[in-house]
Amino acid sequence: MGFNKIATVFVAGAVVLGMAACSGGSAVTPTVTPTAVKPSGDGILRIGDMTPVSGDLAAYSAAQAAGVDLAAAEVNEQGGYNKVPVEVLHRNAGDGDAAATEASFNDLVSRGVDVIIAPASATVVATLEELVAKNDSNVAIVSIANKKTAPKGATVAAITPDETLSKRLKASDPSLSELGYGAEAYDLAIASILAATVSKDDGGASITQGLIAVTLQNGFPCTSYGMCVSAVGDKQSINYTGPAGQINYDPTTGVAYFGKTIDVAKK
Repeated sequence: MGFNKIATVFVAGAVVLGMAACSGGSAVTPTVTPTAVKPSGDGILRIGDMTPVSGDLAAYSAAQAAGVDLAAAEVNEQGGYNKVPVEVLHRNAGDGDAAATEASFNDLVSRGVDVIIAPASATVVATLEELVAKNDSNVAIVSIANKKTAPKGATVAAITPDETLSKRLKASDPSLSELGYGAEAYDLAIASILAATVSKDDGGASITQGLIAVTLQNGFPCTSYGMCVSAVGDKQSINYTGPAGQINYDPTTGVAYFGKTIDVAKK
């Protein structure tokens, strides 16, 4: 993949998120359209999963990992990305431990990951904000929203997967007992793979823009990877809406929340 500049839109978003955190404001979900970027991928889509193995979110780490694994496995069963298997690497998110977060981030980047899925942790988001600002790396960041990073009124509590997804998650990891955040992680992994598919490139900047393209609320509502790929093949714009519901993705911060869209006026 190489170590190119990270998507400008995300670096700018780090500043926006930092300002919101300092002022007590909420993240804004803007109306945006994808912007063409120079392809920078190497043809192998690698997903980095940063799960919190300590702290308040530790109980959800196995479900988040299972969600990402399940998404990659299902896509690989259908031929993978660009006829190449999607790869997944799991690392400790270091919730509350900035040094652990940085070590995991650096390791994932060194291994050529294209997108990192982060947990619903304000401290992890803040650390990643600093890391993407100072590192010359091409990686998309997608973070599950929390109360501090989502607009007021947005649903940010862990979603309980429906029966069908619950069975699939448990098949992916039979030891699972807590399933919270499994649906969100699954959806963000599927959306990231679709983002690379639509962009025809697995570089981080392309995935950032592709995530906008696959969650367009006026697009064709597809509910699975196969259904969405078929719609893309028919040259339709799509709105991937999986088990966790509508994805509300803010490319300026990398944060995604699910369900009803909250309109927040810019100050």
